[in-house]
Amino acid sequence: MFKEFGLEPRSQGKRNTCSVFVTTWALEFALAKNLGKGVPLSVEYLNWACNQVINNRTEDRGQFFHDLLKGYDRHGVCPEQDMPYADRFDPQLEPSARAIKTAGQVRARGLKVSWINPWRPQPGLTDEHVRQIKETLAKGWPVAAGSGHSRLLVGYRDDSTQPGGGVFITKDSGAGAYTEASYDWVKTNVGDVFWAESTPKRSTKRR
Repeated sequence: MFKEFGLEPRSQGKRNTCSVFVTTWALEFALAKNLGKGVPLSVEYLNWACNQVINNRTEDRGQFFHDLLKGYDRHGVCPEQDMPYADRFDPQLEPSARAIKTAGQVRARGLKVSWINPWRPQPGLTDEHVRQIKETLAKGWPVAAGSGHSRLLVGYRDDSTQPGGGVFITKDSGAGAYTEASYDWVKTNVGDVFWAESTPKRSTKRR
């Protein structure tokens, strides 16, 4: 799904930003489907936007999906080129005027977020949650899966030899690559789950 838009995995480095990457990746894929082209979005900006919402100014802490999405709803998210990802967290870092402007333009695209399972204190999914995840993936939308190490689910493969009967293919910022997680692992360890979608760009070609 991502190769055609040039939106391949990136590494989070030593920072505690896996959920920020996952949320950004979900939004940027929905944006790519809307625009008909890939535009890498700024993890750094979305992390800043979330910190504005939760009033965090001191630490590079792990973020929750619902707070990141509140940050997006309030501040949008700009392209990566307008606020590049940094190796270290800088509590004094602020977006430029251009970043704020382009973030508003992305937000105006009307990307829609839907929840399969909102956050709860204890992780764990049901068979119905797994069915909904697979159904969403089959429709062409990646699914954000929150856990101790969050990943973006981008595909799946039924396989009776795997725990739970198959594996999800994941876009993993910890590895900076695509990795796999069994259905059983996802059911046991994942808590909050959402996806982002958009209206695909209409062709302007005459028939």
